[in-house]
Amino acid sequence: MSRTLRFCSWNIKVGEKRAAILDVIRQHPDFRRLDVLALQEASAHLNGEDASNIADILGEGYRAYQHVYHFLKARPQANGLVWNETRVQFQALDHHTLPGYSDVLVPRAERAVLRRLKPQPRVNLVGEGAWGDLTLRVCAAHLDVVGYRFKQRQFHAVLDDLSSRAPTDLTILAGDFNTIRIGGRPNWNALKLDAARAGLRVISEDIQWTHLVRAARLRRIQFKQKLDEIFVGSTRPYRARVWTLDVEGSDHLPVFAELEVE
Repeated sequence: MSRTLRFCSWNIKVGEKRAAILDVIRQHPDFRRLDVLALQEASAHLNGEDASNIADILGEGYRAYQHVYHFLKARPQANGLVWNETRVQFQALDHHTLPGYSDVLVPRAERAVLRRLKPQPRVNLVGEGAWGDLTLRVCAAHLDVVGYRFKQRQFHAVLDDLSSRAPTDLTILAGDFNTIRIGGRPNWNALKLDAARAGLRVISEDIQWTHLVRAARLRRIQFKQKLDEIFVGSTRPYRARVWTLDVEGSDHLPVFAELEVE
């Protein structure tokens, strides 16, 4: 008999529009009955952590965890997980710090650009546990903004870390991979091929865009990018339905998936 896991990944832009984010989660039916929500760029404020605030809105039985890995001025930057404890049980929550540009080999020209930028730590937050009788691993990842080869190296580090862990029946790797394109280049197919070799298939490929920037002075000019993905590895046959919501609260769209697993 099949069962369905309901999942969402969302970069909430360090809670800059926290009230709008919470209103969307409170009002939109797609957030109801979620099993797991993976957050990137969560933050904290006087009323607590974003992940905990979201768990409170989703209702009784929801739990939350977030790991702060950086500060943007005084604002904490974190990855987080929110989950329905009646359906998903995480026995372990930890994080894997991704390499900085000084830790990996990248072309000289790319390194020269990276050296001009202030380094920002990046992490992959990993929750490990069970969904019913299946073992489950859920990852909330966030790669750096600049550098083609650099982001490839960070993604390889994510895959290497996952391969060093015990196998699970179901693995979900989701987040903001910052796969920026200009004029359609680069196509980032190398990341998907690397993931496939590690047993993870991208299920969000048909989604056209997940990030929107509006020109500050010309509101009609919009720049759309596909920065967010969901990868799945499963020992069981499954069917995936994936979609986004064009809602307020962040420059990223929430990306949803329903995984019907045999």
